[in-house]
Amino acid sequence: MPEKYLKGFTSASKNILKNEAILAVLSASIIAPIVIPKINTLLDEVQFTKDHKSITSFIAGLAIFSIAGTIGGRNIYVRAMVIGVAGAFILSALLPVYTSLTSKSGAMP
Repeated sequence: MPEKYLKGFTSASKNILKNEAILAVLSASIIAPIVIPKINTLLDEVQFTKDHKSITSFIAGLAIFSIAGTIGGRNIYVRAMVIGVAGAFILSALLPVYTSLTSKSGAMP
């Protein structure tokens, strides 16, 4: 009986790593902190993007999302990693808006 549960657990664990959504979340938390600062240093060289970081991050995230299918092709692992990095860009762009909406001083009455 316990062997049956163990076998089911191991096969389910292998299938988790084949799920594109789970790989994208892992990519957003593991790969994005390495890649995003490097891209941000490149974007900081332009004066407009240096002054408007949230807008720049949002546009960069949309640009990466738009090319995610062509970069990865049929390889779900590469596509999931690219989508995770793009999602991290979008989240970093929306964080200041979210913070201003949810803070007591910035909230509307």
